[in-house]
Amino acid sequence: MAKLKTTRPTYAVDAIPSDITDAQYLGNPVLDNLVSTVIAMGTEMWATKRRLKVVEAVMEQKGVTSEMIEQYVPTDAQAEAWEVDRDRFIDLAFGPLTHTSGTHFSSDFKKRGDDS
Repeated sequence: MAKLKTTRPTYAVDAIPSDITDAQYLGNPVLDNLVSTVIAMGTEMWATKRRLKVVEAVMEQKGVTSEMIEQYVPTDAQAEAWEVDRDRFIDLAFGPLTHTSGTHFSSDFKKRGDDS
């Protein structure tokens, strides 16, 4: 988080992570995980489509053809970086399917720091 350059007192704090990662909202943890996955994939898909629209518009202005794109071969460094990004996408999109939950959303949750 960026620090503000001010002499005024501030009372802002970093966000407190949620305690309800294992909560159930739809009555079934598998259904919760599936809905989370669909939402994450939709978010990623739209961000990618929007960026692709910008890239296509710039390419058209600069004279880059579809053939040039189809014939492109990435460098080893690019291929490695793309694999890292692919793994991040898979974790974001499909990670919720691995969550196990037995806590219903209306359950009492432990207080922060209470490990008992």
